[in-house]
Amino acid sequence: MTAKRHRGASRSIVAGLGFAMLLASAGVGAGAALAADPDPILLVHGYRGDPSTWADMIARFKAEGRTAVAIDMPSEDNIVNAGKIRDFIAARGWTRVDLVAQSMGGLSARQFVKFLKSSARIDSYVSLGTPQYGIYTACVLPRTYGGQMCPTSSFLAALNRKDDTPGPAAWTTIYSTGDEYVPNAASRLDGGACHVQVSGVGHNDMDNDAGIFTHVLEAIDGTCTGTFK
Repeated sequence: MTAKRHRGASRSIVAGLGFAMLLASAGVGAGAALAADPDPILLVHGYRGDPSTWADMIARFKAEGRTAVAIDMPSEDNIVNAGKIRDFIAARGWTRVDLVAQSMGGLSARQFVKFLKSSARIDSYVSLGTPQYGIYTACVLPRTYGGQMCPTSSFLAALNRKDDTPGPAAWTTIYSTGDEYVPNAASRLDGGACHVQVSGVGHNDMDNDAGIFTHVLEAIDGTCTGTFK
């Protein structure tokens, strides 16, 4: 399993001091270091959703000086959607990107990271209430219209085979005790990820909740605010 970018608070302080000393010895001011542009953020909506669900989070990212763009998924087929994510990133000319995805969008994004070659480096993956290991209520849906979320689907069997968190990206799963659709246990990845549990936020509110945004921002900046395992 490849080392991830997540760090704890004490490690961040030590790393920051070391970096500052390195910059000082090279004659580079701290202001110049902080001026480096942060990664663009791609927001991926969930089942039967659309980009408008991210309006509040986009505004919060903008207030933090970040560039966040919501993609419109073309279908309810995660394999098709993964290709759309790849093409969208390539069309924008991004060389690095952070992925934030809600519900089924997290499966599309993970399919992209795990199986498709990207023109950009994926620095972070953050899922919000994603059924990483499926939900049985999806088993009655057509295979390419939500049925891939069924725990026994061939799609999830392939996606969850071997390493859940490939590559150098920092992987984070955020889930809520108030999620009416996805059990918390189904939202977690198997090894090499930061797991963040919040309380009381409903499934369809996870992409616009202010508290969850704080965890997302920390995650894309490389800090795990939950439990890493």
